[in-house]
Amino acid sequence: MLKRIQQLFNIKNYNYAKFLLIFIFFITASYSTIAVAQSNQMIVKANFLNVRMGPSLSYDTIAQVKRGEKLTIIDEKNDWYQVRIADDKIGWVASWLINNNDANTSSNTSGVIKAPNTNVQKYPQKDSEVLGTLSQSQKVNIVYSQNDWSQIIFNQTVGWIPNSELIITDKVPDKIQQNQTQQQRQTATNIQSVTTLQNNTRIFKNPSTNAKIIAHITDQTTLPYLGRSGKFYKVRLNSGDEGYIPSGLVSISDTKYAIKTAATKLAEATIVLDAGHGGSDPGALSSNQKHEEKNYTIQVVKLLQQKLQQTGANVVLTRSQDQSVPLADRARLANKLNADVFISIHFDAAYSGHASGLTTYYYSGKKDRQLAKNISAQLKTMPLPNRGTHFGNYEVLRENEQPAILVEGGYLDNNKDYQKIKSPKYQAELADAIYQGLIQHFK
Repeated sequence: MLKRIQQLFNIKNYNYAKFLLIFIFFITASYSTIAVAQSNQMIVKANFLNVRMGPSLSYDTIAQVKRGEKLTIIDEKNDWYQVRIADDKIGWVASWLINNNDANTSSNTSGVIKAPNTNVQKYPQKDSEVLGTLSQSQKVNIVYSQNDWSQIIFNQTVGWIPNSELIITDKVPDKIQQNQTQQQRQTATNIQSVTTLQNNTRIFKNPSTNAKIIAHITDQTTLPYLGRSGKFYKVRLNSGDEGYIPSGLVSISDTKYAIKTAATKLAEATIVLDAGHGGSDPGALSSNQKHEEKNYTIQVVKLLQQKLQQTGANVVLTRSQDQSVPLADRARLANKLNADVFISIHFDAAYSGHASGLTTYYYSGKKDRQLAKNISAQLKTMPLPNRGTHFGNYEVLRENEQPAILVEGGYLDNNKDYQKIKSPKYQAELADAIYQGLIQHFK
């Protein structure tokens, strides 16, 4: 290559030719910074989107952005994106709340530090606060460019480096990649503890799901963090034994106790909708024995699902078609997902032909009653009588560790009620009333 440079420019001095080659590389690399971070942006589609400290609803909210705003994607983990937000901060947002077609984390640009002890500035100004320094040849991840500065990830936040101090390249030598790996290990040591997000979480002897299971841990158990191996965290159990847990099953914290909070907005809540009965279980029957409950519950659930998804909620159905699903599996699904809300839709029958109206059932006064009250308050707008909230010893509620209710939307064996129940208008009104109740619940 140097010989070719000497031939092109008729240069006899070898060292001068070498200098010219490096100069050309720097100029070419710097020129490529102009469009950094333009193709890895996302557009928010929720009305309001919470930006959290980590990739889970268990982390506190650090900011909120509105529909239509663009955010730059830095990284991706499970169903969450790490993004750059205002005030030079980074946070995590739920992927189901943004336009996934516009999301691309593979286009981030890499840079290499040119000189030793390069300052990382808090703002894109030479006289701003220095956050720290980087060594020569260290690889950095560029997330944004502004004028003659590049914003990089630095110590779990972001900082600024002049483009003149960087070599911008998509191809980094192996030794630079090793430096980045070492930096990631150092960052990982900031983790102090992990907290399990679901019941019966398995702890393995080695970092593999094929390894021996040495313990089962309940939800919200906080364990000391010892290290990381691939997609597993190494933890210490209360017994003193050490084991491994899949990273996706826990929240992490840089304090002694992990941060754990429920969703605060409907837009990022995980909601499990349960269409009662299905498959070989028809449920209640109309007075003429020709119309089955299972067909109406799925219709209302799908209407409610559509409304919730338009808001930005993550909606999961226990069944999406006419199929048999064990009651225990329905509750277990909500527990596994660590759902914010579980709602089971049914239609009643008293086999007297006289009972009428809607009823909202709950099992746990502490866990479920407030949700039941919020939903029942909205059912007062329905054209059938609202029978209020009542205790219900139903398996889908009793075995559910998440806030859970069961709504009976009317009596199939009452001809007056049935005329409403079979009406698409009534089904839409019922779905909307529950939806409005959820809006109140997540305020």
